[in-house]
Amino acid sequence: MTSMEEVHSFLSQIPGLAESVTMDKAMSFVRLASQLKDEIILAQAADYDLAAAPTEIPENVRSFLGCATDMPEDFVSGCWSAFSDTIWSYDNDGRSTGRDAQMFRDFGLDHLLSARTLFPPTKQCTTPGCLNSNLLKDKDGLRKVVLFTLSDGACATYAVHLHCSQCKTTYHNNYSVCNGVRTYYAGIPNAIQVGEHQYVEREVLGLFIGLMLISWTSATNAARVYDTCLSKPENRPDHKDWPPTRSFKLRTEHVWDGFLILSLLEDYVERNEILEVPHTGEQNVRFNNAIRKRNARFRLCGQPEWAHYCDKCMRVWKDGDGLKKLHVLVIDGITIGHPCCGVHDCPEPLITNRHRFCRGHDHRHHICAVEGCEQPVEPTFMTCPIVEHRQLELTHKTRDKALFQLRGRLQRATVSHPNDAFEAEVTAEEVEEMTIRDSNQGDCEAAKDPSGNRKIRALFGRRRTHNEQIFVRPCGIIVAHATFYASESVSQTVDMLQKVFHVEGSKPDIVIYDNNCTLYKYLRVIQYKPE
Repeated sequence: MTSMEEVHSFLSQIPGLAESVTMDKAMSFVRLASQLKDEIILAQAADYDLAAAPTEIPENVRSFLGCATDMPEDFVSGCWSAFSDTIWSYDNDGRSTGRDAQMFRDFGLDHLLSARTLFPPTKQCTTPGCLNSNLLKDKDGLRKVVLFTLSDGACATYAVHLHCSQCKTTYHNNYSVCNGVRTYYAGIPNAIQVGEHQYVEREVLGLFIGLMLISWTSATNAARVYDTCLSKPENRPDHKDWPPTRSFKLRTEHVWDGFLILSLLEDYVERNEILEVPHTGEQNVRFNNAIRKRNARFRLCGQPEWAHYCDKCMRVWKDGDGLKKLHVLVIDGITIGHPCCGVHDCPEPLITNRHRFCRGHDHRHHICAVEGCEQPVEPTFMTCPIVEHRQLELTHKTRDKALFQLRGRLQRATVSHPNDAFEAEVTAEEVEEMTIRDSNQGDCEAAKDPSGNRKIRALFGRRRTHNEQIFVRPCGIIVAHATFYASESVSQTVDMLQKVFHVEGSKPDIVIYDNNCTLYKYLRVIQYKPE
């Protein structure tokens, strides 16, 4: 640590510097320069020692410090010589407040500097097997990004990507990229990247999660709350490099992506694992495999609170010389239908929500939509040439057209909807049924009703899952959750019960279910023994 005598000696080497530097100006210089350590390191040689303060600072940093402290550049160089050791050992929280923050807003962008520039957390390559011990270098220059913060609103700042010349790994603020794989760093970053040029502060995402849990705020309204109340448009730069057309608006997908990434990172940190996802492809599918693995683990092991107990869901009483307990579980199916593959009970996801079948059953898009018919469709139709099947499709299209006409009438009647409300969509039923006389004509085998007529049924839209099955304690804690695709059968419920409570001593003593009689009979048949 530099002594005051040494500081005065350095300052005295430049005529007039010691007399012009006040204590307030010196402290401001130290605070501002300490915010720019990463920028200073970035300009050093590859073999630079990170432990020692460099003797020179980059031109843009020197010019910014001169503007912010109202000193000529030779005075800035003298102050750096005097305070460099102090600056290098100065520990701050990475935030500028008050006058320092205003200095960055006034002079930082002119020098491509920001108080919140997003750097990777490492300065040297950490890829296993890489022998490069030199400093990582800037790959493609500064990237203009928007950082959504809680204290300063939507901030104009920069992101820096560093590159290893040997293993070709690129280091970003949240993750590294090598061979097309995005590997997130251990721990949870202070800012989550939710778009190519958008980052959201962790505190902001925590606020959104709180709003969702406590007041049932939607992601759309969470984004509106931020844009209306927290974005602080007065802090947006009036600068040629940041034109008014650049968006500082937080979008709904940013909220959802931030929530998703933060949840996954917290899950991986809790299990002491590293999150890896594809770097290429669309953002909306990048995390699908990680989500499926997490959901599969939850289905097998239950929610994190699967072993929960409290006075509201467990009773413990003294019986003789010992204690007895009674632990209760409530089972229920919630009807929340999600689009799924049109093949009965297929759990594979759709390619997109516009498809009717998953990738493995994609060929069925070219098979007649009537159930039980395996004839190929004709171009522009979803049914085969059989007259009854074609008539069923035409009936469906006619009814769908009538609903479009109804929607048009509502629009012409200037029916208004509040901005905060979702417009109720008028949608056609996706299933059509038609009863026809029994005949031996046609190649399709369809079921007959008792009167001898033939009933044909077709699915022209997407099939939806049957329900979400949940296990919940009487106190409201959700123990487990699973998707039932075709039906809510007792056998599926029992299978889920056995998988969730596979640990000895974890089975509930009492199960409350709306089909308890059948459930009890089934359990007796398979000789299920509660503990």
